[in-house]
Amino acid sequence: MRNPLLIVLFLFFTSFTSSVKPENLTIVNIRILTTKVITTFAFSPSLGDYIVYGDGELLKDYDPTGIFQMNIEKDSILLKTFERTIGKFASLKFYSKESSGEFKIKSVVPLSRVRTYDGNLEVALTPDKAQFLLINKVNLENYIEGVVQSEAGKNISLEYYKLQAILCRTFLLSHLNRHEAEGFQLCDDVHCQAYLNKATEANIVKGVLETRGLVIVDNDLNLITSAFHSNCGGVTCNSQDVWSISTSYLKSVKDTFCIHSFNAVWQRTIPLEDWKAYLQLKHKLPMNDSSAFTGATSFSQLNGRTTYFMDRNLKIPLKIIRADFKLRSTYFSIEQVGDSVRFNGRGYGHGVGLCQEGAMRQALLGYSYKQILNFYYKDVHLVDLSALSYFKQE
Repeated sequence: MRNPLLIVLFLFFTSFTSSVKPENLTIVNIRILTTKVITTFAFSPSLGDYIVYGDGELLKDYDPTGIFQMNIEKDSILLKTFERTIGKFASLKFYSKESSGEFKIKSVVPLSRVRTYDGNLEVALTPDKAQFLLINKVNLENYIEGVVQSEAGKNISLEYYKLQAILCRTFLLSHLNRHEAEGFQLCDDVHCQAYLNKATEANIVKGVLETRGLVIVDNDLNLITSAFHSNCGGVTCNSQDVWSISTSYLKSVKDTFCIHSFNAVWQRTIPLEDWKAYLQLKHKLPMNDSSAFTGATSFSQLNGRTTYFMDRNLKIPLKIIRADFKLRSTYFSIEQVGDSVRFNGRGYGHGVGLCQEGAMRQALLGYSYKQILNFYYKDVHLVDLSALSYFKQE
């Protein structure tokens, strides 16, 4: 008799993938160099032979191992090598003949460093023809490797990399249609997930491989919002306190593992007059009520996180103050120091979900990735996507 849980998983994943073509579970389309307005760039294969298509036609008479340069000329893409001009096109595709293809790309205008990616590259112009739209068609697990290195960095324990891989894979599969209207699935910026290069760290590749296909679901078998941040400052946030959306698994957790880490504490000082002007002009603090500023300069979160900055009738979401002053987190207290106001802050990031520096510390202390996962996310479960393939074969 079949396992009832697996039957439910099958129904869940069938529903989840109904709007996604099966091959997109293997190959994902990621816009790269998203934050740059690129008008000239260079492409060069670094592993494997690449073939080039211009407007759907296979191009010939070029060195497949050489360097290609592309720039915008009127409404077209001008493709050149060092030896000659190949032609003008509306779109270009650089496809590897092997599954292990790897290429280098460098923005020339504006100038930026060389980046290396796995997979293939598709090139088009944005609708206004003002810049390039660069889409990396890459194996899902190779993409996860690159994201883990971009989000977590190098020289971290294998156990932490396993956990980060699962978080990033869960995010990917729950946001596949985020940029569908723009012709790709996710971008490479923090709006989706940072994806700045292919992974070069051996432990990252190993961590992704050893957790291949694993994602996180809640008690209703929905992919969770796999939120994470740099440092919580000692206690994470409830999801509703930051995003006004309550979940069963993103609950506040006291975390002593991160409190001595790099991003655990911070300070920011601004002129007192700037703080007064901000409260008066943006939040309507009465200008004729001088006593109101006493409370406005003695705000405390020493006994735990709150959601609002409170002063008499003020009820300002702390996330607004954080955004306006570009603070590291909403976990801060305020005190007046002479003619200035000092923010004494803790943590770095939105504070919801997994605290990366706390999780890294736990991994170093010998906790498994499953133990760390269940410390930060409540009532969640690991599921292997291969369950879907199992039922398709029946």
